[in-house]
Amino acid sequence: MPYNHTLGKKDKVTGWDTNGAIETNDNSITIKTDLYIKGRNVLNELDALHKAMLLLPRDQKLEDKYPELKEAYDAYNELYKEIMIADKMRNTWLKNTTTVGKTLKKCVQAL
Repeated sequence: MPYNHTLGKKDKVTGWDTNGAIETNDNSITIKTDLYIKGRNVLNELDALHKAMLLLPRDQKLEDKYPELKEAYDAYNELYKEIMIADKMRNTWLKNTTTVGKTLKKCVQAL
């Protein structure tokens, strides 16, 4: 059912049977339930993306008040990324050396 949306005034969408789970106010829309697009949970996807990008939540007001917090955050982020990269490289190396070792063992046995 089409809904004639008018942002700018307090409004609750009821034409989609949302039971108040979707509200609009001024220039914003609030969704108070899980949001799925083509079967995928949008918040879960954002969390996974956030984790994959190795990002931590920030509090800009606290960082403005305490500059050392920003410095610590940046240092932690850099060290974390380096550790994650090193760990991935180590795992890749271990996987490759295991594969090479098995191949060498087969070659020796074939001789």
